[in-house]
Amino acid sequence: MYTMPIAFKLQPMNKSRYTIRPQSAVILPLATLSVEINYILPPNSSLPETFPHSKDSFLLHSVVVPGAVKDASSTLDSIPIDWFATRKKQVFIDSSINVIFVGSSILSYLVSKGSMDEIREVLEKSDPSWHACDSIDTQGQTLLYLAIAQSRPDLVQLLLEFEPDIGARNQSGCSPLETASGAGEVLIVELLLARRARTERSESSNWWPIHFAAAGGHLEVMRLLLLKGADVDSKTEDGRTALHLAVEEYHRDCAKLLLAS
Repeated sequence: MYTMPIAFKLQPMNKSRYTIRPQSAVILPLATLSVEINYILPPNSSLPETFPHSKDSFLLHSVVVPGAVKDASSTLDSIPIDWFATRKKQVFIDSSINVIFVGSSILSYLVSKGSMDEIREVLEKSDPSWHACDSIDTQGQTLLYLAIAQSRPDLVQLLLEFEPDIGARNQSGCSPLETASGAGEVLIVELLLARRARTERSESSNWWPIHFAAAGGHLEVMRLLLLKGADVDSKTEDGRTALHLAVEEYHRDCAKLLLAS
């Protein structure tokens, strides 16, 4: 409200499944307050079928409290319970609170299932400071790797909208561009290069993206990398160039392209 502080109390109907912090507080005029709702997953159980949405009900009680506090630090311990007694004041009760699950495990599962709309919804609802687009699964793979593994340029494009770390390495030490180059994912390579993914090798990698493409015989990927300035004479840690790798694997067209470059 513009002129009055508001006291609220938020309660889950299923009290054993959720914790809420703060469960109650006072919001000053024109101020905002973030509430954290945690879902307690019982041992040996799975997420609810409705996720990332919750069908559980929450009750929000709110009441105008003129001159109640001088600061916004009041929590449940300092708010008299009788403030929310309907017999004493006009208390508003809202039971239509919509809750959506967020977090690494949720996003990893949704990306593995390719649920585009739900992925976007969860990313949009996540706090920017969490860097949700850089979530990892239980195997340490980022969302970008999960999308590349499915050959899903549409998923990659969606994730790139939320500015993930495109230089993040997987457990094998490969970047998303190296992974996509080795898999021959032309559209994904193009998307990553458009976001200025590096065509050079990092300190933790033995090969450059062009080496992965040459070894796999991925001609169009090689064209894209060369157009973006990939070094045709770059060497692997054991001294081989992309041309060595193309010749060793009998990729004639790739060898022709490298010779022409």
